[in-house]
Amino acid sequence: MDKASNTKDQLIKSVIELLEECNDVSEITSRKITERAKVNLSTINYHFASKDELISIAVNKLIGDVADTYFQDIKNSDKAPRKKLRDFLSRISDIVVDYKKYTKKMMPYILLKEEFTQVIDILPLVKECFHGSKSDEECKIISYQLISFMQLVFYRADEFKAFSKINVMNKPERDRLIDIQLDLFSK
Repeated sequence: MDKASNTKDQLIKSVIELLEECNDVSEITSRKITERAKVNLSTINYHFASKDELISIAVNKLIGDVADTYFQDIKNSDKAPRKKLRDFLSRISDIVVDYKKYTKKMMPYILLKEEFTQVIDILPLVKECFHGSKSDEECKIISYQLISFMQLVFYRADEFKAFSKINVMNKPERDRLIDIQLDLFSK
C-alpha cells in the first residue's frame, strides 16, 4: 500500500473512531481528526474534497460493514423479486434509523454530493421485479426515486410525519411506507 492510500485509510479510521466516541457528528472537527490520525491539518483537503466527504466515507464504511452481510443474503435469497426489493429497502431503512446520530447530519451531503451507490445496488432488484416489462432507463429512474425519496423522508422525518402521519422512525410505519412506494411503482 502506498503512503497516500495509507494516509487516507488512517484518516477514515480516525473518523470512525471519533464517530463511535461522539454523540453528535458536529463534534468531529478537522483538528480532532488530524490529531487522531497524527497528520497535518491540510491533509484532509489534500486527500478529500472536504471534511464532510471524509466523514461521509467513514459513515458509509461503518454502516456498510454492518449492512454488507444483510444485503448479500437478501440478493442471494430464493425469495420473490418484490420481496427481495422490499427486504432490501426495509433493511437499509432500519440501518439509517439505527445509525441516525450519524446519518441525519450527513444526509444533506448524501443527497447532494455523494455517489448513487444504493441506487446502483437496488437496480438489479428493480429490474428483476419487472421481468423486462420496463426499460433499463425506467428501472434506473425507479431505483433513483425509491432511494432519494427515502433519504429525503429520513432527513425531514418530522415534517413528513406532520404531513403524512407516517412516522418513519417507527418500524411498522416505515415498512408500510415502503409497501406504499412499491405499490405505486408496480402499477
